[in-house]
Amino acid sequence: MRLPLMLFLIGAAAFAAFAGQRLKIHSNDNHFVYLADAFLHGQAELTRTPHHQNDWASYDVLTLKGGSAEKLGPQVRGFFTQRPGKPNEFRTLDGDEIAIPSRDRGESRRRYFVSFPPMPAVLMMPFVAVTGFGTNDVLFTVLFAGLNTMLVFLLLQRLAARGYSRRSRDENLWLTVLFAFGSAHLWCGVLGRVWFTALIVGVTFNLLYLICAIDARRPFLAGLALAAAFATRASLVFAALFFYWQLVRPASGEPRERADLVRRFVAFSLPCLIVGVALLGYNHARFGHVTQFGHIYLANGTLVRIRDFGLFHPDFLNRNLTAAFTLLPRFTSEAPFVQFSRHGLSIFFTTPALALLLWPLRRHRLARALGVTTAVVAVPLLFYQNTGWEQFGYRFLLDVMPYLICCLALGDRPLTRFVKALIIAGVLINALGAVTFQRGGMTKLYGNFMCEEPTR
Repeated sequence: MRLPLMLFLIGAAAFAAFAGQRLKIHSNDNHFVYLADAFLHGQAELTRTPHHQNDWASYDVLTLKGGSAEKLGPQVRGFFTQRPGKPNEFRTLDGDEIAIPSRDRGESRRRYFVSFPPMPAVLMMPFVAVTGFGTNDVLFTVLFAGLNTMLVFLLLQRLAARGYSRRSRDENLWLTVLFAFGSAHLWCGVLGRVWFTALIVGVTFNLLYLICAIDARRPFLAGLALAAAFATRASLVFAALFFYWQLVRPASGEPRERADLVRRFVAFSLPCLIVGVALLGYNHARFGHVTQFGHIYLANGTLVRIRDFGLFHPDFLNRNLTAAFTLLPRFTSEAPFVQFSRHGLSIFFTTPALALLLWPLRRHRLARALGVTTAVVAVPLLFYQNTGWEQFGYRFLLDVMPYLICCLALGDRPLTRFVKALIIAGVLINALGAVTFQRGGMTKLYGNFMCEEPTR
């Protein structure tokens, strides 16, 4: 374990160096600290009003009077939709849209929640218990990013030890550099902030899951890791496909006896089921419905694209495909003469070595399982209401990057000087993002250019 531990220390030091002055204080978007504090008080609702209004879930508890009270009862919970021409339209937590004239409105109290899955907040609870709202989410994220540097190397070594990958230790080190520093993992790992912390912690549990899930060798631990992963990033619930694939079609090709298959199925599924039920109950406690995790209540329900289209819709596909695959910097006639879109940059621009996945030299049955899982996790994200804004590169890549790095290891394409140059190019590009994104004095480097949001 000497080399993996060195990778953790080197990785954490590198991420800390890029974080720089950010390490002095928590980020401005420390939503998980607020949520950890709420948990320590035995509740899901925040104990204090957030210090800004960016990406908190909230709804109003409105006291009624007059005719509305006679018809609907003394109180309703929800939000005014603020649709043009409909100033009285109120959407309840049950989804009903009713008219409440101003004369029938009494006192209103706004309740605040964190809509993001809660696992990072659970992990922060011991620190928040000691340091309160001053808990440093930047340092927390940096340490997990360093841990990921170690875990991805262990995953690649596991593939080699099982005989599925032919990569040497040095080649696995190059792929580790690609993952940790040549992808969105670098600039996401130095920010803190709720969105990026969730992605980095999600990567941690995703890597642990893959280490345990190969050949379904550690079913209970794989189930625990995946449960923690989708309790951090909801999209990772679909990654369960990889384990079940390994269960019935192990990469080793060895058939399983029925009793062994059932045992492993139960051992994996049980922690996922328990955590899944807990998350559904958590949803119900906050928003009255087990399937409602709260994103429709961002900005008190007034985000037009969510209000009118929902969280997933085909009209979002074009924008997401552009952000993920084709969005490039643009050149301008004024300083600084180049500008990046806050919707992100193409994954092939920020991580050019990923293009090697298009021409693998060797196809492996494990690679098929990894590839299909990648698609199952990624496709819903392409229909999601948000491109990842604001970002340097396409940050949702991190939900599938562990599977892609495994495919690169299995593909057997030699790590020639050209390939290593691509890896180094990715490191330099993402280092540029780590240095400039959300830094004071660098705002002119970033703009909002892409196709318009859909309107109805």
